[in-house]
Amino acid sequence: MAINSEKTRRGSAILDAVRRAARQEQFLEVVSAAEARRRFEACVDRSPLGAETRSLSAALGRVLAADMIAPVDAPPFDRSNVDGFAVRAADTVGASDGRPRRLVLNAEVIVCGVAPAVEVMLGTATAIATGGVLPRGADTVVMIEYTELIEDDAAPAIELRRAAASGQFVSYAGSDIARGETLLRRSALIGSREIGMLAASGIGQ
Repeated sequence: MAINSEKTRRGSAILDAVRRAARQEQFLEVVSAAEARRRFEACVDRSPLGAETRSLSAALGRVLAADMIAPVDAPPFDRSNVDGFAVRAADTVGASDGRPRRLVLNAEVIVCGVAPAVEVMLGTATAIATGGVLPRGADTVVMIEYTELIEDDAAPAIELRRAAASGQFVSYAGSDIARGETLLRRSALIGSREIGMLAASGIGQ
């Protein structure tokens, strides 16, 4: 008798479940948006995760556990924004197509990764590439389009056909990011833009 009674109870429970499914009662319970949000958030574990140290190559999509402070200036030096010649602005005053100024070329070419060795004195110019370190003595850069090379084996020179103001086409050290500046705040999501900024500031992890 006990076995038959158990079978009866199970059969009744199954029949009730079938009836509820047929009536689709699970779709008829409507709650407010606030209650739905409460139920959802109750199932989400929001306890803080532990901090980990990761390289920039593994940081994409991660979240910062602390503020990031710039350890160095970016750029770390005064650099040229164009291909041209590093000169003293005073040497360019009055230069024009009709009255070009002649400047003697220094015996070096500054490209990225090369430290200048020759000071730009009055009446001289140094060839420089975009991103090159501005040499001592120079305070401006003139674009190569505004110059003409004078072929002279004894003293190669350029003729300058445009005046240039001090600081023209120059990015000064720290003009993008200054040392000590807060780069990113705690809880920031790390994307490709953030990784590029951290790399430019010399941060590898």
